[in-house]
Amino acid sequence: MACIQLDFKNIFPIIKHHIALLERYEDKYHRDFSLIFIKSNKKLTEKIISTLSKILRNSDIIFSNNKNVVIFSPGADWNIAYDISKGIKDFYGIKDKDDTIVTYPDDGINSITLLEKFSKVIHKNYDIMVNFY
Repeated sequence: MACIQLDFKNIFPIIKHHIALLERYEDKYHRDFSLIFIKSNKKLTEKIISTLSKILRNSDIIFSNNKNVVIFSPGADWNIAYDISKGIKDFYGIKDKDDTIVTYPDDGINSITLLEKFSKVIHKNYDIMVNFY
């Protein structure tokens, strides 16, 4: 399995498009998806991406900005996202204050509200301002 790798600047259009498809086809059974933020550094980010690109599903997307990683995982509710996040952080010895996960539709009813919530969670936990637009 090989997931897609993109830059942070692509998060907003991808999320917006994915939500539009869900709404268009009224897919009630595969509606959930999660965004997982992993704080890292340039050297560790490269290792994380290398590992994730081999183990994540081909429907998952890794977004990075050389310092941090966001995983977009369609079909993953909060519990699944938590397990993914915890597994990665445990494997790489990443210490975390809290988990930085948002899920659709629980944390936002559209791409803007979801990404605003995600930005707030990241800022609260890491004091990092991330603009996904």
